[in-house]
Amino acid sequence: MKVVIVGAGPAGLITALNLLQRGLKPLVLEKQPEVRSTACGEALGLCWLDEIPFDSSPHIAKRVTGARLIFPGGNFDHIPKDSAVLNRTEWLRGMAEEVERKGGQLLLNSEVTGVAGSHIRLKDGREIGYDVLIGADGPTSRLARRLGISHRTIVASQYKITIDTSGMDSLEFYFDKRFSFGYAWIFPKEGTANVGVGGDFAHLDAFLQYKGLDRQPILEKEAGVIPSSGVNGCLARQKIALIGDAASMPNPAGLSGLSSIIQASRLLADNIENLENYQRQVKSHPMADPALLRGGRIMIDLGNRDLTYIGKFFAGVKQGEGHAPRVTRIIKYPRLLLKLNKLRKVYRAGKMAMDYGW
Repeated sequence: MKVVIVGAGPAGLITALNLLQRGLKPLVLEKQPEVRSTACGEALGLCWLDEIPFDSSPHIAKRVTGARLIFPGGNFDHIPKDSAVLNRTEWLRGMAEEVERKGGQLLLNSEVTGVAGSHIRLKDGREIGYDVLIGADGPTSRLARRLGISHRTIVASQYKITIDTSGMDSLEFYFDKRFSFGYAWIFPKEGTANVGVGGDFAHLDAFLQYKGLDRQPILEKEAGVIPSSGVNGCLARQKIALIGDAASMPNPAGLSGLSSIIQASRLLADNIENLENYQRQVKSHPMADPALLRGGRIMIDLGNRDLTYIGKFFAGVKQGEGHAPRVTRIIKYPRLLLKLNKLRKVYRAGKMAMDYGW
């Protein structure tokens, strides 16, 4: 069976590694002249890295113990989860080398411009046949458009800055509508950090000023779009399958996508001869639960006044207790009590995002 994968990002390369484990030797096409990362926070739970048939440990920039969720007014909650911040371009290049070492092929400067029958056309005029074609070509996927799929997207902006991270052992998420419609983040590496927002560079500059980081040297500026529709469209048809951003797999309650890619790539490799079953299994997986989309939309609609009270609620929960917003716990916050059903949906989405989406 000839499997062609369009895109040498995480979705394409992790899928290729899983296919190689099953005895197939895929061809990976990348339109850029080199394998490199696009804008990304680069963080992932260590449990998911262990699911990839590749040793990621040389590409971990910093290990952290979990995430701090920080709300207006300064209250915060800590979510424990052993995680890593990656050097993602090095990580991708390491996986690309592993794909080739194990017998797969990688062709750079190979942009797909069309699909006709069981062949794809490249920009340079070449035609390549396939038995199965996998679209791992990102949020503006040509193959998704061929299947009639379009996604809602959001803009995210990020700086890589020089900063002392020796005292930082957690990812930091800031829920503050002054800076982002979703959240801002600081993910520490060794001597640097990824600082970003859901929004444009003007919002990011305001966040840096708020944090007193506006005079730190900026090493890189990155911006990109993230699909925010959730997994609710077609994933496979006519020997074509979609994965990653091309399939809108980023978790809509948290907008992280690497863990979904890892889980979906395994399902795709297991069902490479039955793409309908791949689609069915992804659609029944928690990564595609509509609760994630509902919770994410509610979180976007909450204002800073609500977020301040949510921070107070979290700060008042005793260590070791669950954080579910029950009437008996939230009754002293009348404003939140009026939104109890919405908060329960946000809580459910957040818990699923922590379990399956990070």
